[in-house]
Amino acid sequence: MDYDLTRLGTREFEHLTQALALRVLGAGVEVFGDGPDGGREAAFRGRTQYPAPDPEEPWDGYGVLQSKFRARPMGTDVDTAWFLSEAKRELNNWANPRSKRAKEREIPQYLLFATNVVLSPVAGAGGIDTVKREIENLITNLKLPIKGFKVWHFDQLCAFLDLYPEIRQPYEALVTAGDVLAHLRQLMEGSGHADVAERATTYAVMQVAADRRVRLHQAGEGDNQRLDLADIAIDLNVVFEDLPSTQPSIGAAACALSKGDKILRPSRLEDVGKPHCVILGGPGQGKTTLSQLICQAYRVAFLSDSPGLLSTAQQAYLNKLRQHLIQIGLPMPRNHRWPARIDLAAYSDMIAGGESVSILQYLAQQVNKSAPDVNANQLRSWLRKWPWLLVLDGLDEVPSNHSRESVIEKLDEFYTEAQQLDADLFVVATSRPQGYRREFDGARYDHLALLPLEPNEAVSYAERLAAVRFPGDPENARQVFERLKTAASFDLTARLMRSPLQVTIMSVLLERRERVPQERYRLFDAYYETIYGREVGKPGSTGRLLDQHKVTIDRIHQLVGLNLHVLAERVGEHDASISFSRLEEITLKVLRNAGYDDPKSANALAAKLVTAATTRLVLLSPRGEGVGFDVRSLQEFMAAQALVRDQAADISERLGVIARSAHWRNTWLLAAGNVFFHQGRQRHNLMSLLRELQTDGDVSNASFLIKPGSVLALELLDDDVAAATPRFRRLLLQQALELLDSPPEQRIVATLARALVDAIRSDPGCKQLVFQEIEKALASTGVSAVCALALLNELKASATEIGFHARRLLEEARKGISPALLAFGEIALGCWPCGKSEDSNQLLAEVLGLDDSTDSADTLWAYTEWARDNSVDFVKNERDVWVAVTVAGPGGDPARQAAIPEIRILMVESANRMPVENAVISVVLRNWLTGWMERQPCGSDLLEALSRDEGEE
Repeated sequence: MDYDLTRLGTREFEHLTQALALRVLGAGVEVFGDGPDGGREAAFRGRTQYPAPDPEEPWDGYGVLQSKFRARPMGTDVDTAWFLSEAKRELNNWANPRSKRAKEREIPQYLLFATNVVLSPVAGAGGIDTVKREIENLITNLKLPIKGFKVWHFDQLCAFLDLYPEIRQPYEALVTAGDVLAHLRQLMEGSGHADVAERATTYAVMQVAADRRVRLHQAGEGDNQRLDLADIAIDLNVVFEDLPSTQPSIGAAACALSKGDKILRPSRLEDVGKPHCVILGGPGQGKTTLSQLICQAYRVAFLSDSPGLLSTAQQAYLNKLRQHLIQIGLPMPRNHRWPARIDLAAYSDMIAGGESVSILQYLAQQVNKSAPDVNANQLRSWLRKWPWLLVLDGLDEVPSNHSRESVIEKLDEFYTEAQQLDADLFVVATSRPQGYRREFDGARYDHLALLPLEPNEAVSYAERLAAVRFPGDPENARQVFERLKTAASFDLTARLMRSPLQVTIMSVLLERRERVPQERYRLFDAYYETIYGREVGKPGSTGRLLDQHKVTIDRIHQLVGLNLHVLAERVGEHDASISFSRLEEITLKVLRNAGYDDPKSANALAAKLVTAATTRLVLLSPRGEGVGFDVRSLQEFMAAQALVRDQAADISERLGVIARSAHWRNTWLLAAGNVFFHQGRQRHNLMSLLRELQTDGDVSNASFLIKPGSVLALELLDDDVAAATPRFRRLLLQQALELLDSPPEQRIVATLARALVDAIRSDPGCKQLVFQEIEKALASTGVSAVCALALLNELKASATEIGFHARRLLEEARKGISPALLAFGEIALGCWPCGKSEDSNQLLAEVLGLDDSTDSADTLWAYTEWARDNSVDFVKNERDVWVAVTVAGPGGDPARQAAIPEIRILMVESANRMPVENAVISVVLRNWLTGWMERQPCGSDLLEALSRDEGEE
């Protein structure tokens, strides 16, 4: 059977030939890892079992294997010449007494070449005989002591793969060519589950259509225009969270596809690094679209050799996807993984209902929707035999501690099962950073942080978007694009073009406007008004209804958004929708409060509005037996509108209820944006709230350590809500700078650096305040100095006066700060050295004064037992730097344990009393406490506060 060896790539081809050498020559072969090989991928010494049978004796002596991989074979004659030149270069290197190889390595007696090029078998003039003759002559002429050599060319390697299925099996998805489905059936026959290959393939075909649309097209497009992934999707830049800020950015999808090209079986992970990755990005930043794009790329690859399975339309769309991937610079996956995708919130809802559903059982249920009669056992066999891509989308939409812990527990069980199967499993997860506390283990996952779109990237995306949205109207496309390009040239509007969702919203606005708002809150507000106006302009009864009852419909949107977001916070309600009967209740309540005292007329109008919602009512669209919002950010915007609608109320009380919640964070920020733009007298109340949040009255005083008010002030600065009010910008800046007194987290430090640069650029008067606080922090000897150094290392990359000043301060700091502190500032925050103590549990006990003789309460013993089971362990990364990692043991989720007040007190004390050399442990403890604080449900308390303020509503 012929195999497609070109898909292996250099690295995997070397691994394959090493495995074959071990099998063919015998156990005496020594394999060398990645890196400079000194002219060898493997070596052997002594008597081998090869070649046999052979007129001569099997090789007995010292020999080496050299692999020669050609990425793009061009034809027999050209490839033969290329291989000969490579072989001659190696032989000349061995013969050159001045070469490093000849000086440091023993010249082999036997030489084995392996290559993926085809050598012609034509007698005398073919490639096989030509290569043999040329190499023999060169060995003679160079007087090399080589007794024998062999060339394993393409056909020989294929024969070996047929002969040794145990060698071939790990590479099946990389080398299988021709009728892949027939091969898959044959592959699965031995497992007793031959049908699962066909059903898994059918599922992949069906999912191509299911993931065809970009979900941000659903941002309320009034004319139901649908954007196709193959027209509009782009790769988005990321950085590794655990590497220094000076690292270059890379494409998220390109990074994922490159990682997925490797064989990720546990038996092979020692030379792979972290096998999985998690993509972190804010609201509307494109995480879900990226996960769709990655899945579609693998579907194109997986189905590429099975054209008979596809209809003409399906094959045409697959070709379109392939061309789009090429156009945006994404390589086709070489490892043809089977892609599957899990909506983590939907999975969480299922197991929250009391069902003990494993990951494999859940996937079987999903596959059965396209290809019936698949069970978990069949998928287990499929996982053993064929490599998988598993996308875990939306951990941020699993808000409660208990639900999240249950999901992570099920995932850990799945990883254990995959490890036992030695499965080639590649996982890509997504989450918002708000509320994310490294639930995806840092030892398994690379953490990729999505970067905001740069102005040129936003303009490029805007141009693509305009062309797709107006395919038959080039003049309109040009006009919208020119307006978007103009918006990108001004700092205030360019800041709003940081995410694909917001560029899409601006595109819609600029169809009818010359310019867009300069604040994120106003952008969403203007978008709603634009969609509303478009719907009003349509002929028919719905347009008239919208025109006559805008205030009522606005309020319905707000209350539906609020109620849905409260529901989404609860276990089992991730994809919540408002039933039509509940929508009618809300509508009737709004109408009664508006003065519709006649029940008959109120019921009639409510019936009309609910009927309109069954097709679409502005941003509300039908979902099953009810209605909801297609885009989460729009739901959050409407919930924010509900919170700030009554300008007579003290809005800060409502915002205080949800201020610490990660689930409500985007809603909180949008509501605060409304306050800053529309409600000047409420700004002071909001600033007071931020100060009050620093001390929440909790017995542990956790807020003093976490500083939630400063975190919110930082996010408001990043949203630029105070752009038109410099006084409040400085107040927010002062509040945000209090984070210098808190254990620093990489994401917060990076955001703070960006916000400081933007603030100083907009208001040079802020510079004195910023550097005054940094210098004060540097003068300390504790965690403040650590945080200041880390911040300066972020700021020094700025090509402005700020960067110059940061570099000067760092230079001065080197003269007066202890080496330990300086090291902390110059190493990525996620890669701090652990200091003198590698035993974190012992360190925690010493800091707290706990030992075996301590006459402590049961809670103290529970804490020490928990700390032992959830230790802060340290491992050395690939740069030989100690990295802190947490291991969740029998003690349970740290955030859940923090719910116990006595344990929370000890965690805060541990963080506050930690020696500065081990400040990384303080950072981890702060993250655990933050995870507890951010996941406290507060929706019911919010509704109660609103009920007090608004009476009946």
